[in-house]
This record gives sequence, structure tokens and C-alpha cells, in this order.
Amino acid sequence: MKLYYILIIIAKQNSIIKGVFIMISIIESVISEFRSCFSREAAFSWFSIVIFGLIIRFDHHGICSIIRWLMLDPACYDPMLRFFRASSWDSEELMSHWIRTAVSRYPLITFGGRPLLIGDGIKITKESSKMPGVKSLHQDSENSGKGEYIRGHHFGYAGILVGRPEKSFCLPLHGQIHEGVGARRHDIKIGGDPTIVTRMANLVIRTAEDTGFPCYVALDAYFSTGPAFLTFKEAVNEKGEQSVHLITRAKNNYVGYLVPENSSEKKFQEKDKVSLAKVFGFSEWFGETEVMISGNLRTVRYFTWDLFWKPVRDIIRFVFIIDGDDRYILMCSDLTLSGGQIITIYCYRPKVENMFRTLKHLIGGFCYHFWTKAFPDVGRGEKIWLCRLSETERKKFDLTLEAIERFVNLSGIALGLLQYLSLTRGSEVLEKYEGWLRTASSDCPSEGVVRSVIQAEFLSSSCKVPADRTLRMIRGRGRETSSDLAA
Repeated sequence: MKLYYILIIIAKQNSIIKGVFIMISIIESVISEFRSCFSREAAFSWFSIVIFGLIIRFDHHGICSIIRWLMLDPACYDPMLRFFRASSWDSEELMSHWIRTAVSRYPLITFGGRPLLIGDGIKITKESSKMPGVKSLHQDSENSGKGEYIRGHHFGYAGILVGRPEKSFCLPLHGQIHEGVGARRHDIKIGGDPTIVTRMANLVIRTAEDTGFPCYVALDAYFSTGPAFLTFKEAVNEKGEQSVHLITRAKNNYVGYLVPENSSEKKFQEKDKVSLAKVFGFSEWFGETEVMISGNLRTVRYFTWDLFWKPVRDIIRFVFIIDGDDRYILMCSDLTLSGGQIITIYCYRPKVENMFRTLKHLIGGFCYHFWTKAFPDVGRGEKIWLCRLSETERKKFDLTLEAIERFVNLSGIALGLLQYLSLTRGSEVLEKYEGWLRTASSDCPSEGVVRSVIQAEFLSSSCKVPADRTLRMIRGRGRETSSDLAA
């Protein structure tokens, strides 16, 4: 069925493309900006090939699928695996360059001059006994198809909001494994002992620093904790401004304290305690505003109240919202934002969930299987003591974790390139697209539509004599029968 679908695409597109690879050329131009991140030409060549492979492939069976759908020689398999563990490039440097590229090339949606970062975690099932970082994870998802506990990797990811209000994406910027790596992460400095919350906060802070802008970040209720707010509060830029202000959802059992008038003292007296959930009983306090929720303009009622919050011993802006029968409370560390702005910002938070879904199912960004023989044999629930490993084993352990994170982050770059074409070349993509869309909702196509056009360009017979550097490299590493397959 897949081969039949490919042949249909090729047959339709051969009469349209006629040797012009607009989308591939644009991707090539963006990829070329990353050359400085690689100390060796060979590593940069493999980087280009992997990015194209992640976009082109029709299945998600690991590295094999890239070899298969780019029609590379099977001898390329081992060198491609070595690329993910190579010392000729640094993933932190690469992701910093990617973030700077995003800020310079993509249309950012800003609030008061601050871009909006969106962060969240995702838990991926993995069963390998030789894969580092795999542990038992409690599954918080409301999806009833998942068990309460799974074994796998817990990734934290930070993205940035791009596009325009009526059509926006969460552009993936940087991902990290946040559980099962406690002995390996030595770069956590702010917020005390590292936890999932402080690791996410530090990831967001480093991402904001790479953008060069003070930012806002929207996180879900899991991160509405004192350590999260304190970690962001301690991070200031050169101007003395807080680098990142947090907007998150409060839990219903939270309490605040009234702020005394004409006094800067932060007192927490019982008579000043306010149970946040009880505020909804005073409906006369609430005003109305229109906000964009999931692309639709909605009218909600809200009330803004600045209260002392004991976990941070400081003032937090709380926004109480009534949306039909729903009641929820938002928290914000920036006291200059209005209630309506806070609501608007938080309504973009689900974009990161859309990003995870696309990264997982369209790109296959979490379909990896990197492992190492150096990983010790341990039973479930047993702790791994890295200090008991030899220096060689510990190095292999670290390189395997590095390879996993590199694969996921390169997948994020591949997805980001699809989003870039959607936002900047949407009309051209739709003009070239030969599939059928039941509902074309906007002139900004989905990442899946963009990918299908790129696949058609790559698989067209005119690719026999490619003009683009990356296509020439791919053809140069191709199987002897690749020309027959493209004919």
C-alpha cells in the first residue's frame, strides 16, 4: 500500500515539478547555516542527510528507515550510527544555533516585546534492558489507553510560539531527558537540588538566554510550585530584569494572603488567608473579556487579584476565570500583565501538546533504539551506581544518552523546517499539493501537507540530476539500483 501511494505521488508530481525543487532548496539554504557547528565536513554531511531523511521517510523504524527511503547504500548504516555519537559536533552548540536561527527567521508572536516559550514533558515507552535512562514512570496522562505506570524515557521540551494569532505553531527548540540522568546532569545550578520542575525551569532559562530576549513561558499546573517560581526569579539578564516570567495554572487547594496597604512587609497572618477556590463565589467581582481560544474568539469572565503566596514569599498575580461551567485559576509572576493578557498567553499552552503529537507521529522523533553493552544488568527497581562502572563503560553510557537526545533534537529541527515552509511558503505548498483536503482551513498548511510536497519533490524522476548539495550527497551514497527505483 505504501509503495502504491508513493507511485501515485510520483506520477502526479512528475508533470508539475519539472526539475524545480523549491522546497528542498529552501531547506538546503537553512541547513547550510549550521556548517560552523561541525568541525568536520563529513559530520555536517551526515547532519544534512539525517535531516532530509527524517522528513522524507515513510515509516519510523529507526535509522533503517532513513537508509531505506533515501535509497542509501546499506554500508551507510554504521557511519550514520557513529554520527550520533561523534565528537566532531556539540549538541548544545548546535541547539543554541538553532534557537538563534528560529529567532531571526521565524515570525515570532510576542507580548509586550517578549516572545512566548512553551514547555512540557512527555513520557515515551521504552523496553530495552540496555538503554540508559529507562525507568518506571508514573503516567499522568488522562488518556485511558495508557497504563498508570510505564517504563521509558521522560523528556522535557521547550518550544517557542511562532506564526500569527489565527495560525500558530509551537516550534521545538530544545529537548532533554529529565529522569534517570541525575548522576549525569551536573549543569543544574539554580533552584537547589535538581528535580523535574527545576530541570524544566533551567532548560527554559537557557533557551531564553539563547534567544537574546526576555521571555514569558507557559507551563501546565504540574509546574505551579514554589521552586519553579523561585528558579525563574533568580535568573536575571544584564539589565537586571527577570529573564523569564512564568504563567501557569494554579491548583484549586492553593491559598494566598492579602497584601497589606502602605506596607512592604510580607506577613502571613491567618486573618489575611484567602482560599482561592472560594473566590468564585463572588460573581459580582468578575468582568468580561474576549480571548482567542483554539482559534475561536470566546467571551470569558475573569477577576484579577494580587496576593502574597507563601511558597515564594512574594506577590503573585492570580487570575480567576469562569468559562461557561469551567472554573480555573492562573498564576503569573509579572505584575504588569493584565488579566486578559495572562489568559491569552496561557491559551497558547496546548500548542506544545500539538507539537509533541506531530513530532511523535509525523516525524517519528521518539522512535529510536540506541543502546550499549556497557549498561549493567539490573532488575526493576534496582539503582544503577555509575561510580561502579569503569571509565570506558561510563563513557559509552554517556555517549548513548547523548545519541538519544541528539536524535530527538534533530527530529525537532526537521519538524521546525516543515513549520518554516508552512509559515513562509504556504500558498506555494498548497499549489503543489496534489492530495485531497476535506477542509482547507487556512492558507497555512499543516506540517503533514508540507512533508508530502517535499517527499514528492525528492521522489520525482527529475531528482536523477539534482542541483542541491544535499541531494547530490544522497545520490552519491545511494545504492546502485537507486536510479532504477527513481525511474
